[in-house]
Order: sequence, then C-alpha cells, then structure tokens
Amino acid sequence: MDPIDTGREPGGRMLAGRYLLEEEVASGGMGTVWRARDQVLNREVAVKVLHERLAREPDLLERFRLEAVAAARLSHPNVVRVFDTGIDDGVCYIVMELFHATTLESRLADGPLPPAEAASIARGMLHGLAHAHREGIVHRDVKPGNVLIDRSGLVKLTDFGIAKAAFATSDLTTTGDLLGTARYLAPEQVDGGSVDHRADLYSSGIVLYEALTGRPPFEGRTHMATATMRLSTDPPPPGALRPGIPRGLEAVTMRALARDPNGRFPSAEEMSAALDRASPAPPARGAVLSPNDPRPTQISAFRSWMAIPLILVLMATLAVVGFTLVPPLFEDAGEGPGPSEAELQSLDLAAPLSFDPPPGDGSEHDDDLPLVVDGDPSTFWTTDSYNSPDLGGIKDGVGLVLSLRREQEVAGVRFEAPVTGWRFRVYASDQADAFDLGDPIRSTDEEDTFRAEEENDVVFEPVRARYVMLWIIDLAESDGGYRAQVSEAELFGTGG
Repeated sequence: MDPIDTGREPGGRMLAGRYLLEEEVASGGMGTVWRARDQVLNREVAVKVLHERLAREPDLLERFRLEAVAAARLSHPNVVRVFDTGIDDGVCYIVMELFHATTLESRLADGPLPPAEAASIARGMLHGLAHAHREGIVHRDVKPGNVLIDRSGLVKLTDFGIAKAAFATSDLTTTGDLLGTARYLAPEQVDGGSVDHRADLYSSGIVLYEALTGRPPFEGRTHMATATMRLSTDPPPPGALRPGIPRGLEAVTMRALARDPNGRFPSAEEMSAALDRASPAPPARGAVLSPNDPRPTQISAFRSWMAIPLILVLMATLAVVGFTLVPPLFEDAGEGPGPSEAELQSLDLAAPLSFDPPPGDGSEHDDDLPLVVDGDPSTFWTTDSYNSPDLGGIKDGVGLVLSLRREQEVAGVRFEAPVTGWRFRVYASDQADAFDLGDPIRSTDEEDTFRAEEENDVVFEPVRARYVMLWIIDLAESDGGYRAQVSEAELFGTGG
C-alpha cells in the first residue's frame, strides 16, 4: 500500500485490512485525521495518519508510537479514546473514537467566553488530566486546539502526541528541543527542567486565561520569545484585560500560572475544586467526583481507584474471567435455591463499570453507564454494534459490572433489556484486586447461560460480594448490527 497522499481523495483506502478511510477531517503538525469505518465492529472511527515525511524520522516515529501507547491506557469521558495503532506498508496510524465536536481554538476565534463557560470548559479539561495523571501520564501539549467541545458541552482532551509516562526513564528530547506549542509551555518545559503533571496545570491556566480574556498571557515576536517571557515575567491579571471577571476565578488562573511548580495547585483535582468554589456551576459531563459522592455520575472517581486492578485482573483471565460463578435461576425469587422474595431488599449501587477485554478498546460506551442507574427506563447503556452475534469473532464477551458501595450478601440481580435475545452469564466478586488467577472456582457450561428478556430476574444462593457482572457472550440483532442493551439494573440481597 502506498503512503497516503493527503492531497488526493482517499479513494476507499483500507488500513490493516480493516479501517476504510472515507474523508479527511483535519490536519496538524504531525499527522492527518480521517473519518473512517471499522469494518469489523461496523462503526465510524477517526484514524490519525502520521505525515509521510515525518514517518521517515525515527525520533518522531517513536513519539507517534508513544501517543498510542500512552492514550490507549486512558478511559475517561473527558479523554478521546484510542482503540488501535499500527504500521501498514509504511503508513503509521492510530485509531480513535470519532467525536463530533469543535475545538476550543475555533470557539476563541470569535472572542473570549463568558466566565462561567470558560470555567466549565476548564473543569472538563482538568477532569481528563486528573485521570491521565493518576495513570502516570503527562499530556505536555495542553492547548485550545487539543480541547474538543460538542454541542452538549461535553469536553474531551485529544492528541497525546507528545505525552509520555511520568515514570519513564528515557527522554526523546534533546537540549533546546521544545515539545508542545510555545505559547502554552510551562517554564520548566522552556528551560529544559524536570517536567511532571504540574506542567499540564500551568498550560491549563494559560488556556483558561485565554478563554477569559481572548488572548494568551504572553505574546512575543517569535515563538522562542513567547516561550522565554514566562521565565522572568508575570502576566497581568485577567481582570486587567477584561473587567468583570470574578476575583475568585482570576485567583485560580493566576495560581495555575505560578512560575515555580510548587506555587501551583498540587493536582488537577484541587484546581478543579478551586474552580467550583470560585465559579459555581453544574459539574461538566464526565466530572471527577469524590468517592463518597452519592450521585450516579461518580463513575470517574470510582474508576480512579478501582479500575486499574479490575482491568488488570480481568485482562489476565480473558475468556475465563476471574469471578466466582453464581449458580442462578431464571425464575422469580422463592422458586429456587435462593431466598424468598420477602427476604430480598434492593441494595445501594455505586457507579457501574464496563469490561471490554483485549482485543477490545478497554471500554464499552462508558459515557452511557450512569443511565443504568438513573431511574429512567427510557434511557439505556448499550454495547458497541458488531457485525455478528459472536462480537465480530474478535473476543469472548463484554461485561456490565454493577458495583456496591461495600461488600454485602448479594442474592439476585434484576434488569430491563430494551433489546432482547442476547445471552449472558452472571459472575460475582468480593474484591476488585484480590482474585484467584488460578483455575476458576466453577467452570461455565450451557446451563449457566441465559437469554435476556424484557424484564430479567436472576436469583441465587446469597454470596458475599461487592461486584456483580453480566458477562455478555452472544448478541441480538438490532438496527442493522448486533448488540445488547440494559436500561435499568438493581442488585438484591438479604441485608447481611
């Protein structure tokens, strides 16, 4: 396959025998982004292709590879997801979710934003950065062009093109080589000092400053002059350029722009919390909430301390998941080995999770997971749409994990399914990080497999657990593809 010439029409080009390129949608310093179709999963994706002239440079090729490695570790509503990466006959590419949005850079072309809107967008950025930082990843190129906003106001960070793990022992840069866009670099990036997550907070402060005032805090005649001004100069407060900016919001911005990293906020979470206090507004979609926050949208915080061990364990076990198999009955409570209906009570659920093992992309419509516990049967979580009932033949299943706030005796699960006919099994686990990775406690067999109805009750002998998973292994036909859906779900127990 010839390298892609971005000056020509794509002509139905196929990458890796799977990704059909359909339309060029953007082009940047490192690559070109195409709207494409994943032929296996029957869905639209974005494919970023490294410019041909850069693909011949080993250092830049390595940076491009690190973009995929770093970003693929991230699964958060405020981060554009990376699904796949590879090289096909010299064409280096990364496959990402196709997020229909505009950039903050485009928004700012029309002038500054209202302070409340600027603060809300900054919160979304910080939520995504908080997740990345917990994963040991520093973005290093936070700027308005890498901030996407859709019509509903959802904010996503993209282009971890020069991100690298904070714990990495090697550095691809050389003295004087500036990674990132000059006007958004932190002072320590300019002078070649040690860079950690606080560099992203400085860049976020510049983005917030520009959103509030309509201009960045430093502007020189050259990129280098712009970059070096911040080494010895403090910018004027935003209110000096645009009267009416709330003082609290101005204070947050100026603290983020401290030249000394120790003078900035210690974390993205704390900067976001300061924004909440300075400019009260509804949390941005995908907000990171306290683990004790009772709202269903606490999924981001929940994943921050639980998702890593859960995913590592589940990935290690793959087809035979490391959950204890619960022997269920597809009958009403009281007609099997479980407790009677009178003995069951609804349990308090925390945020649901999805489990999508390799070669999946690590998530399964995570933005829709709160809909499973929102009390509205008209809204639902769905799997991806596949081209066959066996999930495209690329994996053994996907999971919807219902989580409790503490370990309890669980004796049943009830859920509603807008799309019926898909098959699943039920598993339970007491801890996310304490699975026996040896032989499963009980092997699965056909008797443990159930077909989803519109209303489903699965009752079993009480078992102490904190997580119960619907392991979906066979999909039903729906809207030209194959999928499973859950609109509402409950767990029941005996109160023990």
